[in-house]
Amino acid sequence: MIKFLDKANPFNSSYKNQLLIALVLGCILALIMIFLGPFDTDRFESSYKYPILAGFGVLLSLFYLIHSRLETWWYRHLNTRWTIKHEMAAFISFVITVSIPIHFYNQVFLNDFFIQDYGVNEYIEHGLWFFRSSIIPIMLVMLPFFIYFRNKFGKLHVPESLKEIELVGANRGERIKIQKHKLLFVKSSENYVEIFYEEDNGVQHTIFRNTLTAINEQVPFLRHCHRSYLVNTSSIKQIKGNSQNAKINFGYDLEIPLSNTYYKNVKSSLLVQP
Repeated sequence: MIKFLDKANPFNSSYKNQLLIALVLGCILALIMIFLGPFDTDRFESSYKYPILAGFGVLLSLFYLIHSRLETWWYRHLNTRWTIKHEMAAFISFVITVSIPIHFYNQVFLNDFFIQDYGVNEYIEHGLWFFRSSIIPIMLVMLPFFIYFRNKFGKLHVPESLKEIELVGANRGERIKIQKHKLLFVKSSENYVEIFYEEDNGVQHTIFRNTLTAINEQVPFLRHCHRSYLVNTSSIKQIKGNSQNAKINFGYDLEIPLSNTYYKNVKSSLLVQP
């Protein structure tokens, strides 16, 4: 169950799409209010009945849009990692948030709030009852639309650090998948390459029959640091020495040479990394 909740879920951070979803959900609620008559609205009589009932949809659209912008801030705070549990929390939060103005709107336009003598306690008690008996059922009806449109317009974002890369050798069956941030460097040795990567708090390596050029085509973010080495600059812990005798350190007492030819290029790439 926990693994399911941690599964990545599409998220929509586009203001244009959030506005579109807000309008669609608002229209759906307005149609529900007019034609299905929840909240005892089928007994509501007024010369402006339909515009007043449509106002519930307008409220939903407005607060969905506000809530979506807050979600976007939260999403960015999570480093663009959005899961099913975040989606569930967002829906619950939205239901609670939108219930407050909808209840007030209901009391003002349908229950003559300013005419009847409501006390604070009575208003809160009625609000809790309204939430249980009206808001929750109607939001459960809205839930499939909520899920469908958010998934339709959302995108599945995988944080850069969790992206997998695949390296393939020239021989059949030579294939390995590694998370991008765990790849350290690739070393060429005659007709073979050695791939060094982090695993289980240590360094592992595997040997493929291939060339350094072919590996660089598969993972173009690697940079030459020596004629026999490609390095993942995001894995570099330290550069020791000057351009004449530089070494790249990855921790683990592991170092590789950094030649004068590539010294400036590798050094500058470290400065622009976030």
